[in-house]
Amino acid sequence: MTDARVRTELDRQLAVIRRGTEEILPEAEFLRKLERSITTGVPLRVKQGFDPTAPDIHLGHTIGLRKLRAFQDLGHQVVLIVGSYTALVGDPSGRSATRPRLTEEAVRANAETYLEQFFKVVDRDRTEVRWNGEWFSEMKFKEILHLAAQFTVARMLERDDFEKRYRAGEPISVHEFLYPLMQAYDSVVIRSDVEIGATEQKFNLLAGRDIQTAYGQEPQAILTLPVLEGLDGVRRMSKSLGNYIGIAEPPREIFGKAMSLPDRLIGRYFRIATDATPAECDEADGALADTSVNPMAWKKALAHRLVRMYHGAEDADRARDEFEKQFSRRETPSEMPVVQLASGKFRARDLMMRAFPDQYTGSAAGALFKQGAVHVNGERVLDPASELELAPGEPGALVFKVGRKYAKVVGGE
Repeated sequence: MTDARVRTELDRQLAVIRRGTEEILPEAEFLRKLERSITTGVPLRVKQGFDPTAPDIHLGHTIGLRKLRAFQDLGHQVVLIVGSYTALVGDPSGRSATRPRLTEEAVRANAETYLEQFFKVVDRDRTEVRWNGEWFSEMKFKEILHLAAQFTVARMLERDDFEKRYRAGEPISVHEFLYPLMQAYDSVVIRSDVEIGATEQKFNLLAGRDIQTAYGQEPQAILTLPVLEGLDGVRRMSKSLGNYIGIAEPPREIFGKAMSLPDRLIGRYFRIATDATPAECDEADGALADTSVNPMAWKKALAHRLVRMYHGAEDADRARDEFEKQFSRRETPSEMPVVQLASGKFRARDLMMRAFPDQYTGSAAGALFKQGAVHVNGERVLDPASELELAPGEPGALVFKVGRKYAKVVGGE
């Protein structure tokens, strides 16, 4: 390939890779790797690891997955590390306390659904999937000692989270120090050229360079990616915080959650959480900067795009129509869970808990009534002890609305 053609291709690929990327480190090394790949036709090996600490993935995870897909579309080899052993330790990055340790059985079960959801974004046929239990389960203790000898405690305490916990007198378990070394050793085994991860992973990613050098390999370049704020607009998206949008959630749930976003995050979500083009993102940013523009239309466009990405256009249209029917025109949805009970009289709280089984405790249900969050057949019910009559058949059914959730209770004939 001629120098001019190499330069043109290099510029094209860089434009794609830099989109939505926080940092490329060291950039000069990355450019050399990329140019060599283009010149020789040998694809870069691009790594990202995921610890299956929960059964589902959310939009925050997809930032890395979509970057992997971009590398695939440029012709590079993606290596997805399933952290079957690192998950047993738990990544301490950004944590103020030791993570609870998972069992191997829980990790394996979570990984099954993780992988199914990964391939909604990443091309399965162009992905090398490796479980790091392949090598860690076979390591001898002297090999672990050799790995640990490549890093100092002083260097480990340069990590902001470790340093803060140490100074605050918070406990740091020795096994937590192993996590960055384990992630780094993954890079040695699969001979990573590039590793990507969130900004809070920067220490671990750089550790991979040191450990590869110690094992006689050319060190990887690293790409850091932004952390996505959750639905509260403040903290990072997390299932444990309840501020997440899961990509496997029903279309109506994804749409409804997206519509609850703070307006100021609409443009950011378009840019880092969707497949919108740079021109589309610029258009959204420009429109949202105009205070005379009602952001509702853009928020609906964002919600529709998110559903379309993970469930298809038909489901996206249906979710939008259902949302407008419920919230714009204040109508009940055409589909909702149905619970059948014997006809009779019930306390409102008891019947609501039957309508939404296993979702509310008695005290939580009572609080929702007092907050005005419970409606029955369109009327707000404030007293959890008030009496409701469930008459037989569909004409006597009671429709509960709690927040955005609906359920119908039908009495027996």
